Amino acid sequence: MSMVIKNNKEAINALNTLNQNADALSKSLQKVSTGMKINGAADDASGYAISERMRVQLRSLEADIANTQNATSLLKTAEGAVSSTVDILKTFKEKAINAANDTNTDNDRATIQKELNQYMSQIEDNAAVTFNGKSLLDGTQGRGIVADPWDTMASFMSYLDNADTDTAQEALDGAIKYVSGGMFDNEKALISSFINDITNSGLAACGIILDNADTGAITGKDAQNEVVKTAESVVPEKHYPYGGNPTGGTSRIRGLTVNWPDSVNSDVERAILGALDNPWLQNCIDLIDESYALNFWEKGTSVRTMDVKLANEGKNGTLAYVTSRISGGVTTGLSMTINMDYYSSLDVNDWNGKASGGAGYLDRTIAHEMVHALMSANIKNFSNLPKYIKEGAAEVVHGIDDFRRSTIASLASDPEALKNVLQDSASASGDQAYAAGYMILRYLAKQSADGEPEKHLVFQTGTKANQSMRVGLADMRCKALGLEKSDGTTVSVTTQELANSAVTVIDRAIGRALKQQTLIGAMESRLEFTAANLTTAHENVTSSESVIRDADMAKEMTGYTKNNVLMQAAQSMLAQANQSSSSVLSLLQ
Repeated sequence: MSMVIKNNKEAINALNTLNQNADALSKSLQKVSTGMKINGAADDASGYAISERMRVQLRSLEADIANTQNATSLLKTAEGAVSSTVDILKTFKEKAINAANDTNTDNDRATIQKELNQYMSQIEDNAAVTFNGKSLLDGTQGRGIVADPWDTMASFMSYLDNADTDTAQEALDGAIKYVSGGMFDNEKALISSFINDITNSGLAACGIILDNADTGAITGKDAQNEVVKTAESVVPEKHYPYGGNPTGGTSRIRGLTVNWPDSVNSDVERAILGALDNPWLQNCIDLIDESYALNFWEKGTSVRTMDVKLANEGKNGTLAYVTSRISGGVTTGLSMTINMDYYSSLDVNDWNGKASGGAGYLDRTIAHEMVHALMSANIKNFSNLPKYIKEGAAEVVHGIDDFRRSTIASLASDPEALKNVLQDSASASGDQAYAAGYMILRYLAKQSADGEPEKHLVFQTGTKANQSMRVGLADMRCKALGLEKSDGTTVSVTTQELANSAVTVIDRAIGRALKQQTLIGAMESRLEFTAANLTTAHENVTSSESVIRDADMAKEMTGYTKNNVLMQAAQSMLAQANQSSSSVLSLLQ
């Protein structure tokens, strides 16, 4: 080994080793002090990128958890307001039932009405509840809601009743969208969905059951109402109906002034007029009010007088029909004509007005025609509605699946023909428009009853765009609950007649409020599961990120100790290497 002084190779080698050990010691010290084995991209480029991506996900999951907690708080706020409304409606019904009892005078009922007016004001206040400045129950987050198929039809008619549109088509499209909660945007969308479901599922899509005793009336068991409706029970008579003789005068029946013919030509005609006077017209109006919330006593009704006519129009004519005098889309006069060619052989011993020759029961025919009369008197541009809507609505009240089974079954088995009838019902032959209208309205009722309000609230619960929950909070104001009409008419108990009608209105309001309460509660439960799922995901991603990035402190301390010792050894050897050059001086002495 030569002795040189210009380049101290041993010292250089020792210095290089010292620098390496110092760098290793620095890294060990950083890992031990931070608790992470990856402190920058240089430590592990791919591991660093994966870890950072996981950290983004973790922060997103934390935001999602906060979102679910805030969403739950919002829903609890809404639930509190709806619960208060439900409690008010319980008392509301109690008071209405009390007012319907004739132990009360009209003065007593007026006093009860003042209390109910205050309840309605509180319902409006409940609906005005806000969360973080956002209104929840005023219709901005989901419009309407229906409780069941029966309520769907009542809401459908109420919408048409209250609609202030230029055309019947606009009103119809709006009514369909409203009752379906946005499931169907318009008539075209409803028909398309109806034909598709009929093709795939048959009459089950409509909730129509042909092979049972029920007539399929919307107030019957088929449509989830309380009792089976038969041909005899659709218009229930409580006493022998044929005893009166109202000819040549007028009668006031459930808000309607009826003008009777001046004379009759037979005992059968006299019996029919007597039955119309009491109880047929009264029972039919009550049935329609119960089914559709249409009546003659509210402020928006355009006509409250109807002429009754008896005529012989031949067996090629209709059983009975209503004629409307219309000006500017508003009905100004009504008349109902009964074709005596069908009813001259009416059995006056049958309370329901049974007639031979396939005419069926006259009381049921009257129910059908009074639907037209009430729709005409309450709905602007009624005459311009499609025929299948007008006739279908009348059939839904009293049901037709017990005597138009063959027509219904035939149309259900031929969806293309059914579609053609709906698209041009005015030219449909026979009773096809009646059956098709009945089928599609029953379909609308069933589908809407299973639906929810339009979902205007979005709760972001995922880490990607559009990973969210959409929620609808229905309008809980008095108008949406059916307690108030657009013309300002409110549910009233000021007379026994109105109090009795109010009970049905309140029942529908309670059903809507309870359904909203149920939907809110279900969504709260779902958010709880969502929060639990997000928390679990956060825990697992944290664990995965920890495996990649967190330091094993025992291992890192061992490395730190080793690097520290090596650092000290390198320092010592560098000192020794620097001393070796001084031995050259001995040669120069």
